[in-house]
Amino acid sequence: MSKALLEVLEPFTSSSEESDYGATGIHRRHTTTLDNLARVCEAFLGAGYIFEMLSCIDLREKEEIMRLCYTFNSLETADRHLVHADIAGGLEAESFEAPSISSLARGADWQERETFEMYGVTFVNHPELERLLLPEDADFFPLRKDFGRIEDAEAQDD
Repeated sequence: MSKALLEVLEPFTSSSEESDYGATGIHRRHTTTLDNLARVCEAFLGAGYIFEMLSCIDLREKEEIMRLCYTFNSLETADRHLVHADIAGGLEAESFEAPSISSLARGADWQERETFEMYGVTFVNHPELERLLLPEDADFFPLRKDFGRIEDAEAQDD
């Protein structure tokens, strides 16, 4: 990672540390806020990195957050970065919102839709936040920790 990129990221990240690539597949790990997410994305894209992936981790039980995980990668220098942005809200939270980066990184479009569908995170200013797999009237989020097990649902039907 270039020193120039680290300097650009510094005001927008609360932490930035090297990671053991051999163990994690990530060269560096960064933490940012939802307010700074677009700036971090712009910094990586401006430095020639590509947006690679978005995922979510339901940590509401232990830390009362949903954690968004963004991966940026430089194909020229083999330099992969993980960026965390947390959304506050415990198990009782009704909704979770984050800014969309799909206008900056087109590849984020479907990944934000999938995260919306599976975790219930609404991406503000997403151009077409619709379901991909579940029916439009689905009122559940299958990848949340409190979703339950299919065996429990089947037992209730008996």
